[in-house]
Amino acid sequence: MSSPTKKREGIPVGLLIVILGTVGVIGLVGIGLWGLSGTIKLSTFPVNGEWEAKGKPWQLAFRENKTIVSSTAPAQQSATQAWTSEPGTYKVDYYGTLWVMLKNGKTYTASLAPPPGDLAPVSTNRFDLIELDTQAVTVFERIAPAVPKQPDALKQSQPADP
Repeated sequence: MSSPTKKREGIPVGLLIVILGTVGVIGLVGIGLWGLSGTIKLSTFPVNGEWEAKGKPWQLAFRENKTIVSSTAPAQQSATQAWTSEPGTYKVDYYGTLWVMLKNGKTYTASLAPPPGDLAPVSTNRFDLIELDTQAVTVFERIAPAVPKQPDALKQSQPADP
C-alpha cells in the first residue's frame, strides 16, 4: 500500500518572498523619487544679452542661437587700436553650469545655480566666469539695455504739465 499524498495548496514561500520583495523595492524607489521631486527645481538662467567684466575691458554678447562674441580692449590704452572680437559657442547644462567655448581654444565655466541647500536667491545679473586652464576668475555683470529715446513727434503731441 502506498501512503496517501498530501496535496499542497497556496503559493510557495520562496515565490511569495520574491514577489513581496520586488513590490517593496519598487515602492521604496517610488517614495524616494516622489520626495526628491519636490527639491529639484528646473529653472533657466537668462544669459542672453551683453555682459561686462568688472574691472577689465572685456565684454561677452550671448545670442539666442547659442553663439557668443567675446570682445576685449587692447593691452595698451591707445585710441588707434580697436577692440578685438573672438566668436564661440555656449551651453547651459542640466546642473546650471554655463560652458563657454571660444574659437581660440579657451574654455570657461560658471555656476549659475546656487549650491545645494542654499536658500538665497540667485542673482541673474552677475556670474563668476572661470578659465579652465588657469582657474582665473572674472566677475561679469549684465549691461542694462539702452532705454530708447522718445521721438520728437511724440514729445510735441503730449500736453505740457500745468
